[in-house]
Amino acid sequence: MDCDRSKPNGTVFGIDDWLNYLWDQAATCRKLVEQADDPLVKTELLALASVCEEIADNIEDHLTGGEGHAPRGSRLS
Repeated sequence: MDCDRSKPNGTVFGIDDWLNYLWDQAATCRKLVEQADDPLVKTELLALASVCEEIADNIEDHLTGGEGHAPRGSRLS
């Protein structure tokens, strides 16, 4: 059940693309936390990472009927 959102070049942006995007954004935020000096910036980046992961988890739950998630370890590396 993919969403038919078009990318600028006309290709279809599906659910798997959204999930990968969200996991990638969460990983990017967590990497940026390691580089940040400001505690407020670190807090905001961690919050953004958590939101991305929560949304991806909710999408996966919906797709699997709430049966759990696939292991994510490789996505966050």
